[in-house]
Amino acid sequence: MNPRFYFSTFQIGAEKAVKAEVLREYPRLKFAFSRPGFITFKQDDDRQPVLELKHGIFTRLWGEVVGQTKDANHFPTLVKQIPKQQIVHLFERDQYVPGDEPEGFHATARIGAVAKALSPEFAGFKMNATPKVGEVVYDVIWVDDFHVFVGRHHHTESLAPEPGNFPKIELLKESPARSYLKIEEAIYRFKPKIEKGMNVLEVGCSPGGATTAMINRGLLVTGVDPKYMAESVYQLPGFKFIQKTARETTLAELKSMNPDWIVMDMNIAPLEALDELYHVIGLLRKNFGKTLKLKQGFLTIKLNDWKFAESIPLYLKRLEEMGFRDLHPTQLCSNRQEFFVAASFKA
Repeated sequence: MNPRFYFSTFQIGAEKAVKAEVLREYPRLKFAFSRPGFITFKQDDDRQPVLELKHGIFTRLWGEVVGQTKDANHFPTLVKQIPKQQIVHLFERDQYVPGDEPEGFHATARIGAVAKALSPEFAGFKMNATPKVGEVVYDVIWVDDFHVFVGRHHHTESLAPEPGNFPKIELLKESPARSYLKIEEAIYRFKPKIEKGMNVLEVGCSPGGATTAMINRGLLVTGVDPKYMAESVYQLPGFKFIQKTARETTLAELKSMNPDWIVMDMNIAPLEALDELYHVIGLLRKNFGKTLKLKQGFLTIKLNDWKFAESIPLYLKRLEEMGFRDLHPTQLCSNRQEFFVAASFKA
């Protein structure tokens, strides 16, 4: 009987939240090793079935540890444990909170240099190939200088096919904010129905990054926010603006806005944001009743303090009480200290 180890990758800062969600699902696992953005857990008996994390919100990628090394000379031996013709993904643990990367930063510079220097050892693998659902992927993860882990996971529909479950989405040069990345990543991952001319009510839209992304996709956006938008957004066709807080919005202001989607991203505490969303949903129900078209919610909830992560079940319950269904909470790669919920809506 030997122990088995698992790895979890995630955003820097979410260490306590990750430990809590893993041990909540598998209380018999033991914490083993930790670095910012990377944790391993120990299972005492490797004769037991391999565990899959099913309810992780902050865990970006979960898998079984194959081996590790702190010795560059031993690295080729570690790589030999990977069967030939397997898909191999190279990536690094997070070094910065999203948006804090220095100019010129390359997220895979170090592991890429190792792979280049040891290119013969990687011959015969499908390097950074796109996996199909159910395929085994071997992960070569740079953790420290020099500390490399090799792990493996099964690719699922919920994972992006890129290494580390980290989709490559570029920030549009003319976008006024990083919220562009969040909405684009959410669309990439959850693949909602998008038709040109659909109406979106965006609660918390300043300065207009997500607005820009949605209008570029042919959606019509009505934004609600007390702050000003970027000048470029005011010129976008299909954009209307209600400059006030969501809780101050009136029936009359939404009388002609029967949305297909509602998008929320307010820089306020979670319960306050949910109260304001509740107010807006109430207005839509009063205005449209059974003719309300709302079917999709893309909701970002800020965690002004990481301790708020403990209350996520409460936040999800509040969303269900408003009429949201099929909730899929996750922390997007482009999220900062916050998490995202994709949900359907039943009027």
